[in-house]
Amino acid sequence: MLLPTLIFTLLALSSSLKLPPSFQKCNRKQPDFKECLLKAAQNGTAQLNRPVLKDFNIPNLEPVKVLEAIISSGTGPVQVEQMFRNCEVRGLYLVKFETFDWDFDAKSMHFRVFVSEVNLRCDYNLDGKVLLLPIRGTGLATIRLTNTTGAVEVKYEEVKKAHKTYAKFVSSKVIMDPKNVHFNFDNLFDGDKQLGDNINNVLNENWKEVFDDVHDGYSELVGQIFLQHMNILFSKASLEELLD
Repeated sequence: MLLPTLIFTLLALSSSLKLPPSFQKCNRKQPDFKECLLKAAQNGTAQLNRPVLKDFNIPNLEPVKVLEAIISSGTGPVQVEQMFRNCEVRGLYLVKFETFDWDFDAKSMHFRVFVSEVNLRCDYNLDGKVLLLPIRGTGLATIRLTNTTGAVEVKYEEVKKAHKTYAKFVSSKVIMDPKNVHFNFDNLFDGDKQLGDNINNVLNENWKEVFDDVHDGYSELVGQIFLQHMNILFSKASLEELLD
């Protein structure tokens, strides 16, 4: 699997701060528990662009800031390591949950989502080949995923604190299926505009072949973002407080 190295910048956590009262809770015994979960997930995610969340030490999801992400070469046409720094990921808070299932026995959650547009903006460093063509440069990269459906699985462990049970999320798996991916790498080949434009055009004309080869790396990036934010949110309320 082609996994990125990720370094996030997040607010310091404080277990003394609870979830905002605007976050919906669900009782696992209620007959419409599954429907309640779906609404609660949608309601909570939609709030993750509000400045007021700083008062609760919850990091904003718009944008997500990633200090570093290194996405390995693929096994096909993408023979270049993608080194990104100072990234901003925008659009994730607009995700729409289509399904949400919580398996208490397996200690896992599964959900299907749709997001109309996600934009990744980073400083980049590339030196390798794509589609047998050389690609080299440093500068600003923008990558846009449009109309993306996704399947997400997260697994957690139960941690006891002060006679209460908390969820600690330990792994994630994301499968993304965008309808289009647009790449733009500024300043390729030391600023040679003609060469740079040609390579960007080739990437975008063959976006599916390119993206599919490094899908796992980009999916892991999104999965780690989900994992980080879910751990923060679930550190602020026990499972008993959330579900009973």
